Order: sequence, then structure tokens, then C-alpha cells
Amino acid sequence: MRTSRSTEVLIVGAGPVGLALAVTLARSGVNCRVIERDPRFREHSLRARGINPRTLEVFDDLGIVDEIYARGELNLKIRSYQGPRIVSEVDPAAANSPTPDRPHLGMMMLAQHHTEAVLRGRLADYGVKVELDTALVDYTQDADQVTATVQHGEHSEQITARYLIGCDGGRSTVRKLTGIPFLGETWDEERYLMAAVQIDGLDLDYLHLWEDAEFGVGALALIPLRSDGNWAVNAAVRPDRHGEVPEPTLPVFRRLFAERAGLPGVELRDLVWSTVWRPTVRMVERYRSGRVFLAGDAAHCHSAAGGQGMNTGIQDAHNLGWKLAAVLRGAPDALLDSYQAERLPVARAVLDATTVQHRALFKEGGANALADQFRNRTSAAGSDFSGLSIAYRGGPLSRDLDGSTGIRAGDRAPDAPCRTANGHPVRLFDLFRGAHFTLLHFSDRPPLPGLPSLPLLRQETVHDPAGHARRAYGITGDAMVLVRPDGYVALTGGAADLGRFSDCVHELVR
Repeated sequence: MRTSRSTEVLIVGAGPVGLALAVTLARSGVNCRVIERDPRFREHSLRARGINPRTLEVFDDLGIVDEIYARGELNLKIRSYQGPRIVSEVDPAAANSPTPDRPHLGMMMLAQHHTEAVLRGRLADYGVKVELDTALVDYTQDADQVTATVQHGEHSEQITARYLIGCDGGRSTVRKLTGIPFLGETWDEERYLMAAVQIDGLDLDYLHLWEDAEFGVGALALIPLRSDGNWAVNAAVRPDRHGEVPEPTLPVFRRLFAERAGLPGVELRDLVWSTVWRPTVRMVERYRSGRVFLAGDAAHCHSAAGGQGMNTGIQDAHNLGWKLAAVLRGAPDALLDSYQAERLPVARAVLDATTVQHRALFKEGGANALADQFRNRTSAAGSDFSGLSIAYRGGPLSRDLDGSTGIRAGDRAPDAPCRTANGHPVRLFDLFRGAHFTLLHFSDRPPLPGLPSLPLLRQETVHDPAGHARRAYGITGDAMVLVRPDGYVALTGGAADLGRFSDCVHELVR
């Protein structure tokens, strides 16, 4: 049987990236469908456990950060061992105290299936449900639409959409059908056994880490997952001369624990999930083919060092989502070219940084590199794994009219506590939340006549009695800052040149 239905955006893949994109679109009123080839939602997955501060800010914008905090573990302490002997303890919380401009600091540990469940719940608030057991088979496109053929059991369906987005992981069907090369390599000499197990006799307040000269911190890591009531176990192994590695079974993990930890009074039991993982370092040369786009692992894969895979993908989705919505409302299609222009350099930098970080972690002394990562310190590659320093300066959507602001167009827009005209507390992130642009007018005088009034532009008078916003944005006199729907600065300028500023706002906010 073959039927045909239409939608504005068809998203292939219901992992965190596809779901984040769908939420971003749905809140903008875009009609979208999300298909997932797996027949059921994941109940156990140890991939993508780390949520960095910038992604927490994205989740704040999407309205789910409180639930993520309720399920996850922020600033998990690290205890390092040599055999049964404790050699160091690190508490990242001391280095990750929130500040007025950065309210979410530290690495949040939460298993991927929980992140997906929270995003699915938010998506359901907009009336959109994931279509399980539905696989993309093929697609064609023309100047106006994409026609996708999907398979659901014995049922074949054609879906017409204005755009098709591949969020379907490293083995992306969308990417393969599109023919975009996935350049790079797989590190076949490295293997990591991963599992979720019950463990008795370990302190749940710590990530427990054993390192050695051969594997660095890959020797053995035990990570508590309170939301599941179990532990993640990671252990590096070497393939034998036939290229084989041990099966990730409970007896194997018990043997590795005895050999590498030897910690008395600790028992591993009740394995609930396991896999073998090897690093893949690849990325595409372009993110777009006509009306088809790639995001997340479909566009870039790299070492898990630094915990950047899911974070980079979710930030891809947040960048692409508002642009798709704008074009579907009538903005020029050229706006979508800025997705690749802004995100491809980020992916390339993350790939390079995580490769260097991987080498630093998986050698002797890697525990120090891991501790720095959890404390959001600069990595061995000079990269900020918090994601807060990612910027699009000099990009196609970034304009500085003068030097009146310390912050520059393309920078992340900081948070700050302020007060409404009625004296109620409000944060800048509260004003930014949603599918609109936000115009910040820094002045001790009332708003000037002639400021743009557009449907997608939010303007609200707030007061900055403690000066937090002025300090965060580097404001010394009168100035204006336009913030994009994804929380990045689009335009800066002094209030004196109101006509020129207004013209630029009209051009950007279509």
C-alpha cells in the first residue's frame, strides 16, 4: 500500500539532535514530522552522557532545563586510583560556580535516553509525536520540494516536504542517499567496552577512575547514573592478532575490574546493556544539498573525549531550526546557507580539539586532563569544551556598526539578572526564550522613537540596577544589541545612528 502525505519539514532520526530540531521548529509553528527507524525508544544508552554548559543554555531556551537538572548529575566529583589506593579527588563545583552572565556551569552527566525522553515530552506539548519503526528508503527533490519514500512494516509511504533533515547518526541514510562524502578515518586499533551494570560497595557521589601507562584514563571508569539506579562502566581493550576483542559480558567486566582496580568489597552484577565502541573521526565537506541538510553525527563524528558529540549536534539543530522557520515564513532561501557557513568551522574545530584531547586522556596522566574538562578549563588543544566561547564573528549574519559595545556580533549573548518596569525580577534569558529576535537598548533615557516594530522582534523595557547586563555586554554609553532566536548577537551599534541600525534590523528580522 502506498499513500502520500505532506509536511513542511521531515526530520529523519529521533535522537537528541532530531528531537531538539523538531522542538525548535514546532515552537515556531512549523509543521514537521520526525521518523525513527528503530521500533522502540531507547531504554539504555551510555553514549552522549555529558551535557555541556552551552547545551544547557539551549535547553533553557527550549524550556526543559529544569527537568534535565532534576534527572542529571552536575559537577560530579572525580576520584582517581592506582589499584585499590586513592591518589586524588577533584570537586569540579569549586571551579563552576554560576555567574550572572553564565548561569549554567559544569558538565551535566545524564544518559542519552533520559535526554531524549525529556525532549520527546516537550515535543509532545506541541502535538508532535515520533513515528517509530519508520525508515527512509529513498528521496528525490526538485526546486520546490523533497519527495521521500519511507517504509513502516509492510506499508510504504511517500512524504512530500519543503525540506528534509538528516539527523540519523554516523551511518546516516540521508547522507548516503545525498552522496556527500564522509571524510576521515576509524581508529581500528582502539576498542572500548561499555556497559550499564549494578555495582555494590562504591560511593555514588564520585566518578571512579583508574588509569595506567597503556590506556590512560581508558583503563577503567565507573560512572554513577542515579536516574537509572546503575553505573556506566568503560574499559579500553586491545584487539588481538586476529582483530578480535573480548565480548562485553559481565564476566569480562568483572575480570577487568579485578585486574585493573582490585578494590575490595566492590561487586559488579546485573548487566543491563553493553556494547563495543571504537572512535571514528570523520566529517562532511558540506552540510547541504539543495533542500536536504545534515546535522549532528550525520555530518561529523569524532572521539568522545570532551563529551562534544551530542552537544555539537544539538547546537547544529538550534542554529538550523530558526533559519528554517524564517525561510518557511518568507525569508530568502539564502539565509539557510549561513547554517553551513557558521556550523562547519565549529565542527572542524571540535574534531581537531577532541582528537588532541583523546591523545591527552588516553595516556599516562590523563586524569588531570579529564579533571580540567569537568572544571571547564581550556583543553590540551586550547579548546573550550563548555561551548560558551563558540562564536560566529565575521559570519554572514554578524554586523557591528561601530565600536560602542564590548561584545561583538556573532558572540554568544550572555545572561544577566534585571528587573521589569514594575520591579519584578527577570533574566535576559527569560526575554530571549522563544522563536523571536530580541532588541536590547542600553540607555538611561526612554526608548527612542523610530525603533523597529516587527512581529518577530521582542522589545521590553527592563532595568539593570546592578549593572550586570552592561558589564556582560561591555556597554559604557548608549548602545543597542540585536539578539538572534538562537541566543547569538546579530547586530551591535550606538544609539546615535538609529536610522542605520533600524535599517539593519529590518534586513535581518524578515
